[in-house]
This record gives sequence, C-alpha cells and structure tokens, in this order.
Amino acid sequence: MEDDTSPVCREDSEVIQVPHPHTLISAVYDDDFEDEVMDSLKREEVPLIPRAVPAYRGSVVYVCFLFLGLGTLLPWNFFITAQTYWEYKFRNTSVINGTAEGETELQKLYTPMQVCFSQIPNFLFLFINALFSHKLPQRLRLIVSLTLMVIFFSLTTMLTQINTDDWQMGFFVLTIVIIFFINSSGAIFQGGLFGVAGMFPEKYMTAVVSGQALGGVFASAARIISLSVGAKDATAAFIYFMIAVAVMIVTLAAYLYMSKTDFYKHYTNCQAPEKGKSGAPANRSFSDQVKIFKEIWPVGLSVCGVFAVTLGVFPALCVKIISMSEDDKWANVFFQPVVTFLLFNVGDYLGRQIAGFIMWPRRGSKILYLLVTVRLVFIPLFLLCNHTPHSSIPSVFRHDAWYVAFMLLFSLSNGYCSSLCMMYGPKMVSEEKAEVASSMMAAMLGLGLLTGGLSSFAFALIG
Repeated sequence: MEDDTSPVCREDSEVIQVPHPHTLISAVYDDDFEDEVMDSLKREEVPLIPRAVPAYRGSVVYVCFLFLGLGTLLPWNFFITAQTYWEYKFRNTSVINGTAEGETELQKLYTPMQVCFSQIPNFLFLFINALFSHKLPQRLRLIVSLTLMVIFFSLTTMLTQINTDDWQMGFFVLTIVIIFFINSSGAIFQGGLFGVAGMFPEKYMTAVVSGQALGGVFASAARIISLSVGAKDATAAFIYFMIAVAVMIVTLAAYLYMSKTDFYKHYTNCQAPEKGKSGAPANRSFSDQVKIFKEIWPVGLSVCGVFAVTLGVFPALCVKIISMSEDDKWANVFFQPVVTFLLFNVGDYLGRQIAGFIMWPRRGSKILYLLVTVRLVFIPLFLLCNHTPHSSIPSVFRHDAWYVAFMLLFSLSNGYCSSLCMMYGPKMVSEEKAEVASSMMAAMLGLGLLTGGLSSFAFALIG
C-alpha cells in the first residue's frame, strides 16, 4: 500500500510523518500561505507543501514584533529628541543670569557627534551580523544585546541627577562613549530582529518597521509632556529617560514571551538553516553571501539611499530651523519638539503603515528607485527654510507653514519607501535565505544611516 505521508516541520526541528495534506480536510493553514505559493511561482520554484500552522494565531506575535521594533530605535530617538536637555548640559556656565549669545562649542558639536557615534557602530555591527550571525544562537544575541541597552540607558538616566557643570568635557566624552555602546548593542539586536522577521510573512516585517517609527512618536510625545509640566531640564530629562528604560524592559519581556509561542517556533524552525551532523548551523561560504546580495542589491541600495538623505538633514540641519511665530513659548520651547521631532515621527509611522496596506510600486518596479532618488530634493528645501539671521544661506521659505509641509512629505516618504524596501528584500530570495537577506538589508540600512550621519557635519555648521 502506498505511503500517504509527508514531512512537516515541528518545533524540535525533527522530521515526522503525518497524513498527506491532500487527505487533511480540516487542517489549519496559515492565512499567508497563498502569498507564499504565488511568490514561489514567480521565482519559478516548486510551490511549498501546505504546512500545518499551530492553532495559536499570530496577532499576539504581531504585537510583540511591534514592541520589538519600538525597542530597536528607542535609545536613538530619546537621545536626539532631548535636544533642550543636552543644550542645558553643555551651556555656557559662566553666565549665571540671562542667556549667553550663540552656542558653545560643545553645543555645536553634540548633535553631529551623537549622530556619527550612533551610526558608525550601528553600521559596523549590522555588517558583522549579516556575515556572522549564524555563528551565535539567535536567542542569545537578542537577549544579551537588549539587556546591555537597558543597562547603558539606565546609566544615562542616573547622570541626569548629577551636576556636570564643572566637568562638561568629561561628561561630553562619557556621553559619547555611552552612545557608542548603546548603538553597538542596538545594532546587534536590530540585525537579529530583522533576520527573524524575514522568516515570517511580510506583515510581520511591517510590524517591526512600524514599531521603529512608533518609538519615535512615543519619544517625541514623552518629551513634550515632560516639558509641559514645567520641571527643570534635568528633572524633566530624568522622568523622560526613566520612561525609556521601562519601555525597554517591557520589550525584553515581549521577546521572551513571543519566543516561547508555537506560532513563533513554527516559522523560525521551519525556515532555520540546515544543520550539520553536530547539530550546529552549517557554515555559509562567502560566495553564498555574494549570491544572496546579488539578488537583493537594488532594494538594498534603495534603503541605503533613503536613510542617507534622511540622516543627512535630520536632525542636524532641521534643529537649526527656527519659528517665525511671535509666541515666545511656542517658538523657543515647543516648535522643535512638535514640528521637527513629533511631526517627523508621526509622518514616518504613517508612511510605514500605508506601505503595509498599499505596497506600490510592486516588487522589482523601477518607480520605487525613482521615488528614492527624488527625495534628494528635500536637502535644498530644508536649506532654504528659516534659519538664524546670521546664516550664510538665504531664507526663502520663511513661514512656519513651509517647514511643516516639507517635514510632512519628508517623513511620509521616508517611512513609505524604507518599508517597501525592507519588506521586498527577504522575498526576493528563496525561503531558506530569507534570514540572511534580511540581515543584509539591515546592514544596507545601517550604511545609509552612517553616510547620512557623516554628511550631517556639513549641515551642522549652518547657523
């Protein structure tokens, strides 16, 4: 009698025999299986055999991915959004009453230094993760890196309660060192997270990138609330940073919970790399890495271009733009937190959400690459907005409404284009290569951030 059985992946990665799918009438199938079959057909591959998905549905896992995405960029968002706190820490302490004219050297240097020492380790560790992630267990990388982020950010929070006026240069150096290690840990966490999300259907990658943007919205809103209570800069910053620490602890708990669900184990085990006789992941040769990159390089270069433009002007150039409003509180306290940071992050989040629903241009379309290139226009537009009077560049778009309009389009396009690239990358290769492709996409994203961060030094000189 013919054996009517076929292999199915289990959470312990063993191959067992179950009734053939054609004989299963009431089996539970993945909602996204149809998309997987279509993707396989487009790649001229044999469609996958329908897999039995655990009855535990993916909605809770989706929310967990959203939280994990939020946690990847939370330290970065909180560092750049707390602009008034850093200005206070690096102010001219010789002026007791009143305000000193112009910025101090440390105030001028902080934003571009913060961007560069965030993005240099970010790119390095994303690149290392793309090449050698298979050498260390996925779970270990995620848990250790996120724990280190919590520890270093807790140190930053404690420093808000210490008077650093007598050792500003030492505090500046210490802050840059903390930024370096936080972003090194964050890159390891982010690279691992993108690799995991690439194993799931596209909507789970949408959850990750949307969570990243949501972290920016959260950071901006928390900063505005902390300023609204009227507390001193150090006290407001303490409350502000404590919120970030609490959220990162919740993020760690979300991963620990998610990784134990059957739904999570189903996708990560069924698409895990092949194992050798010893049970360790098989080594990937350099030529294998090159082959995967050749398949995804157009969208990889595109996501690099998106963030090179974004980090080039945001926040280094954008924080130099001032309001024309006669309302001192709006112009001096709330204009930057609301228009520069909150509006950017809300627009970025909306752009990423829209990309998850519309997904146009389709994968492989040259229109996507055109949209990425057109974003270069935002550089001259922001340069011509209303800067300080002694800026060497004329202010053509002086009214606040111009800046609001440019910022909205800038942020929407950043979220939309970057999300499409990150979703398309893992789907341009076969399923077993998806994790590697996702890690490479994360590395290209990091390269874009680094390129933009280095170019931001030029824009920081304005004003």
